[in-house]
Amino acid sequence: MKKLNRSLLLLGSILLCSQDAYAQQTQTAQAAKTTSTAASTTRMGIVNTKKCLEESKLGKQEQASFEKMKTQMETILQEKEKALEDVESKLNDDDYMDSISDEAASELKRKRKNIRQEGYQLQSQYMQTLQQANLKIVQKITENISKASEQVAKDSSLSNQPIDVVFSDEACTYYNPQLDISEKVISKMNATFEVEQRDNKPKTP
Repeated sequence: MKKLNRSLLLLGSILLCSQDAYAQQTQTAQAAKTTSTAASTTRMGIVNTKKCLEESKLGKQEQASFEKMKTQMETILQEKEKALEDVESKLNDDDYMDSISDEAASELKRKRKNIRQEGYQLQSQYMQTLQQANLKIVQKITENISKASEQVAKDSSLSNQPIDVVFSDEACTYYNPQLDISEKVISKMNATFEVEQRDNKPKTP
């Protein structure tokens, strides 16, 4: 009964609407329909950023540089760790410790402490350096993807399937694979990379 009364009250309020209110609703509906039509005609493109990073020439170069830096840092840390192990082995060798003076033993302990501190400091510095390097790479790749996407979109304006907006795949929960323009973006990135490589190549006299 309560539901029926609420329905009657709602019906009564609708019947009591003025003509101006009805006209306003009609205009709103038409505007929504126009917006929906415009959205349905919008051509979108999706870019797989991970694919661009892994398969583009610029991405491969940046990854190689990052791995080289990482390897160099790991080598230094391993050398520091080996030096610490050598000192630890001497300190844990009772025969060796009995054969050296108290002053030499104290010096060995100070050396162990210094190596540990240096190792912690290096590790912290290396982590910060790698994080900063990774951030720069991401920014550089993102900028290049953005420029290449713009070029692909402009080229598409000459075809029957123009692209009005380009999204990163990370911004989508789902998209039709036909909207993927990653290969075209990678091609543009590679073309720009090759031009820059030629321009930056030192000229032989």
